[in-house]
Amino acid sequence: MSGRKERYVSISEADLRRLQEQDSRLRSVQHDLPDRLNRMRAEANREMQQRLIPLEQRGKQQEQEAQRLRSNLGELERDTQQRLRLQRQDFQQAVRESEVRQQQALQQERDSLTLAMRAGFEKQRTEYLRITADQRQEYLTLNQQLEQKFSQLLEEERQARETGQQMLKQQIDRVFDNLEQERQYKAKLAQELLTDVEQIWQQIDRDYQHQRFAPHQLADLRRNLDLAKQNLAAGVCEAAIATSQETYLKLADLRLELEQKEQEWLLYYTATLENLRTLITEVQAHRQIEIELGESGGEVEIFQAEVDYWTDGRLSAYHQKLDKFQQKLTAGESTLTTEQIQELAQQIEALHPELAEIANQAKMQVILSQMRAEIADNVVGMLESYGYQLADPNTDASYEGADYRNAYVVKVKNIAGEEVVTVITPEKELGVNNISINAFSDRLLDEEQLRQRAEGIFNALHEESGLELQGQTQCYEQPQAEYQDIEQVKHRSNPPKQTSF
Repeated sequence: MSGRKERYVSISEADLRRLQEQDSRLRSVQHDLPDRLNRMRAEANREMQQRLIPLEQRGKQQEQEAQRLRSNLGELERDTQQRLRLQRQDFQQAVRESEVRQQQALQQERDSLTLAMRAGFEKQRTEYLRITADQRQEYLTLNQQLEQKFSQLLEEERQARETGQQMLKQQIDRVFDNLEQERQYKAKLAQELLTDVEQIWQQIDRDYQHQRFAPHQLADLRRNLDLAKQNLAAGVCEAAIATSQETYLKLADLRLELEQKEQEWLLYYTATLENLRTLITEVQAHRQIEIELGESGGEVEIFQAEVDYWTDGRLSAYHQKLDKFQQKLTAGESTLTTEQIQELAQQIEALHPELAEIANQAKMQVILSQMRAEIADNVVGMLESYGYQLADPNTDASYEGADYRNAYVVKVKNIAGEEVVTVITPEKELGVNNISINAFSDRLLDEEQLRQRAEGIFNALHEESGLELQGQTQCYEQPQAEYQDIEQVKHRSNPPKQTSF
């Protein structure tokens, strides 16, 4: 007589929650995360310093060009460039000091992070996230300082411009002996002013990413310059002077805005890229995990597990997702706006919890795999009371395909040569297994007796092992013949699909 009896069993919600919350059971095998983070941070600092070099070179070039201005704007521009140079120096110094503080903080936290990693994954994540939150706060502080500096700079600029406007007014109101002399003087003044303003317009067009940080504003001011040219050509010199002066004031404000937005962008970009690379570094440090099985104070087994293996490649897929963000950031360094960077930063931040989910999934899969073997052992123990024996655990028990993620299969025999093969198959729902008891015999057996025997085994698993029974026991005439030969089970590359309930 042959046949099979099946039933779904599951771990109780309380036991499943307890297993998931046992943080001490999960640790990273590699304890060099602090060193990895230090190396990554040092490289990020070098990259930031490289990004600051063009700002300094641009400032020097603009200072040289300010010396060649012919109108009264020359002095204004030279003073402006000096203030900008001091601001850039303050900015670079603040960035360097922030980098030093971050490096020192990470070095000081090295021991606590290492201890947290050894204590358990959750404690390590808490410590790691605290450190990265401190790093983000550094950049927020720099941004606040940047706003304060530019507010102060803008006020100084406006005071200087008021003085410049009074000087220009005095030049315009100068008294001449005749109208022709006045006309020539004002035409010369208008031409010099227009030429200088146009040079400043071209300088901004050449040196700044105005379309990224202030789209269309520079193009609008180009129309003002064209109008000033038309007024000058028509001999309306005072109108040309007024339009040129107004355009310069707007250009000066635009340049300050671009300077601030570019520096602000640098901070957001660096912080976002650094946060992403920090997360990638953590992922790389957790490809292998260590799991403790056993009660505290009792006998404990330690397993080392490849996270990717136990999560069916989920860690690699997560890593690839992070790499795509990194490619988007690096490829878009010259095109991404601050708003786009902030949006990417939010998306990256939302990915942080996923690593803990993946590591916990790997831990649970290892534990549940061990539990399938334990369930099989319990079933074998119960079948022994019916005269069945496990001949050799090495040859008569195996994970399907020798893959610990798959079903666990064990075969027992009695003295008459009858065989019972038990298959414990994991279902999609966490903690749920299908237990299939397959009887292989050439003689006719009592079907009701077999059903009662299976019910007894299932009930004993519930009472003694705390497993919860789901649904009713299902009876089938034919056993699962593909599991009778354990050697075939071991070497099977494509296990048969299981029927879900």
